[in-house]
Amino acid sequence: MDDQRLDLSSLDRHGDPVRYQQRVSALAAAALAPAPHPFLHEFMTWGRGAVAVGAILAVVTWMPVWSSVRPSQPTVSRSVDPVLQVAAWAQAGVIPSDANLLALSGASDAR
Repeated sequence: MDDQRLDLSSLDRHGDPVRYQQRVSALAAAALAPAPHPFLHEFMTWGRGAVAVGAILAVVTWMPVWSSVRPSQPTVSRSVDPVLQVAAWAQAGVIPSDANLLALSGASDAR
């Protein structure tokens, strides 16, 4: 332990009454100030992390869809039955263009 005496003069209310009153008023104002709502603080603390985790999960979930190779536009063979061709497109998950559908229906042969 140190043998030096502690200087407690700043706590003496008779030494500088104006300064002492200012310190007491500041302390009382800080004590009476409304405290932030604990739910809001917790939400802000945990909410940011939850949004970040959700964004990462969304990117990871959609990554295979974005990186998969999509088939090129379907081609129409004149020798294929239209029902079988549409069924093949549906099974492959391919959406044919309007031109391919018209070619399949034979509308282009009506010249």
